[in-house]
Amino acid sequence: MSLDPLLKLLSQPPSGSQTAVYHPTLESADLLDMFRAMLLSRLLDERELMLQKQMQAWFSIFGAGKEAAQVAAGKVLRPEDPIWGYYRDRAILIQRGVTPAEMLMQAVAADRDPASAGRQMPAHFGHAEKAVVIQGSPVGFHCIPSVGLAEAIAKTQGLLKSGRYPPDAVVYTSLGDGTTAEGEFYEAMRAAILCRAPVIVHLQDDGFGISVPLEEQVPGEDLLALFRGWPGLAIWDVDGTDVRESYDAFVRAAAHGRARRGPALVRSRTLRLMSHSSTDDMRKYRIASDIAKEFERDPIPKFARELLAYQVARPAELIEILERTKREVEAATAEVLKLPKTDPKRFLTEIYAYDPKAAQERWAGATAGRRSEWAGRVIPLADSMRRALHELMEIEPRIVMWGEDIADLSPKMLERHPELKGKGGVFGITEGLQRKYGPERVANSPIAEASIVGRAVGYAVQGFIPVVEVQFRDYLNPAWQQLVDQAATMRWRSGATFHCPMVIRMSYGGYLGGAGAMWHSESANGPLLHHPGIRVCVPGNARDAVALLRAAAFCDDVVCYMEPKALYRRNDAAFGLAKGEYMDQPYPDFDVVAWPGESVTYGKGKDLTFISYGNTSPLCLRAMHELEKEGVRGRLVDLRWLNPLDEEAIRVAAEDCGKVLIVDEDRRTCGAGAAIADVIYRDLELRRRVDVERVAAMDCRVSYGPIGERAVLPQIEDILIAAQAIIKTTSRHRSAARRMKARAKR
Repeated sequence: MSLDPLLKLLSQPPSGSQTAVYHPTLESADLLDMFRAMLLSRLLDERELMLQKQMQAWFSIFGAGKEAAQVAAGKVLRPEDPIWGYYRDRAILIQRGVTPAEMLMQAVAADRDPASAGRQMPAHFGHAEKAVVIQGSPVGFHCIPSVGLAEAIAKTQGLLKSGRYPPDAVVYTSLGDGTTAEGEFYEAMRAAILCRAPVIVHLQDDGFGISVPLEEQVPGEDLLALFRGWPGLAIWDVDGTDVRESYDAFVRAAAHGRARRGPALVRSRTLRLMSHSSTDDMRKYRIASDIAKEFERDPIPKFARELLAYQVARPAELIEILERTKREVEAATAEVLKLPKTDPKRFLTEIYAYDPKAAQERWAGATAGRRSEWAGRVIPLADSMRRALHELMEIEPRIVMWGEDIADLSPKMLERHPELKGKGGVFGITEGLQRKYGPERVANSPIAEASIVGRAVGYAVQGFIPVVEVQFRDYLNPAWQQLVDQAATMRWRSGATFHCPMVIRMSYGGYLGGAGAMWHSESANGPLLHHPGIRVCVPGNARDAVALLRAAAFCDDVVCYMEPKALYRRNDAAFGLAKGEYMDQPYPDFDVVAWPGESVTYGKGKDLTFISYGNTSPLCLRAMHELEKEGVRGRLVDLRWLNPLDEEAIRVAAEDCGKVLIVDEDRRTCGAGAAIADVIYRDLELRRRVDVERVAAMDCRVSYGPIGERAVLPQIEDILIAAQAIIKTTSRHRSAARRMKARAKR
């Protein structure tokens, strides 16, 4: 047992005493409480490993050696200061008030686990009531969101008046030395300095990233040397095995943050007294003498010696605390082993937050007595979106926006040169928003997509509704971890105690005459649909662009709002359609909202159903008109939402027509069209009666120039050829079936 040195110490007579006070502001009760938290943390590390060996748990991970720095931080922080740390942070959370039973519930996958309802691995802490934001496995993925949360807290008083956490709170976030190699950590530090975020970054440096020593991770082997020249960053370097030194550093760091002087970085030189996790054995890469030297610096016996030396407690008192903590762990273990395991029946009910009745009532309340000044006017899709954003900003004060180039001007230029028109977005969609609503609500961001999305997570946790922009769908990839691992999973992995509503606006797609190419002209909706927790909507005309944007902002979920940039300024005439048939739709009044899963159908023909969305919807309508010349009557189901799909509309149209052509700008393999087709395929009876074909982009990247783009993306000619083929094939099949039936009668 790792506490054997402590037991040996307490069994011996005291070797001397100090007459001075251990610390001028820490009472004896505080010190003994910190000692108890350190003991509990170590005992729980060992108990989780024991439970795994007993097949009562399936994984364990440890914080042994880091207890002193953590209890010091925990004693400094206020109960309402959010903690957004990582999986070594057991001791600080015990100091916060998370109980041994609550921690062990996660280890045994108990349904009552307050962190994740038993869905995450042990030591992935979270506790909404104790201001502990749900943690996760990807190292460093919490760094940017924690900075975003700190930013949001600093803005709460001016914009929201109140939020999840009080406006004078500071955010504590932590990481290990290995995590400093992650690019998102550096993005987080840049963002924290730029916005003077009240965040304490606790760097727990034990010299190893699993088996990789510091010499292979850090140039010069000194982590702080990488940050000492950063302007606006306050730094403290402490012995993380020393409670008093750590406490003083965190007192100063917290005061720095509360005074809104910017971020603080506290490097604690800590120890790793147990292996990285239960799947690791540090004896394979560390020599026994080095491990023994680490145990000589174990912070728990060290703190006990100080408590005895300063006469804070007698040996018998410390022994009693140790025995009491052992009984706490035993009782907690017995309690959690009796609890029901995580409930799979809840899994699908806690992925999304959207409640149709609540969302619609909230929208109705926000727009009561209002009428849009643009209602009834026919204006291009891009201009409709801009006006819709203005209306949303006025209606909902919780909405904040940022992205690359979306502001009119920088705050300094706005003040010094108001005569300049400014940018207002690459496509002009956000023009005028910053001038009207101010730089606190509308701002530019660096070219750092992970920061754009990750900060939005933090803002959403505080109670804002971020509507952020990534310029092109192709450039979402640097933010992929923040989107699919952080934002999309937050509600589910916290058992619905946290969620982060946001809208991520992105232009997507080609059909610009070859002006784009890969990284500017692709759809790539399929990868988004693969990850639960992300909603995807795609307008095809101005009316739907407004109606979908309203729903996206009010549905309480993570929504990827895909903007077909080829349609920004096109009209019906560009597609050979009658005016008002599709593109030239009037701007809708506030009673029109396209809530998740609501599609719209054009036409009533029963010969063929087209199912499409976005850029390819007007192409399908054009193809329908061409087929009408041949006597084929069709209809178009314009989905608008790819998640959720309007499955009822798809099935009804398929049943009515018996022939379905899915037209999708996404690639064939794992594209959105596959998910659409699956609605029909998984209905066995419907599958037998309906023929389904797909038109999709080629399984390659979009090429530059008109010839390349036309070859890769579906064109009207491709749609017509596929439609004629399915009609002819189905007719032959039906004729053959009639002949076979007639022969059977003879």
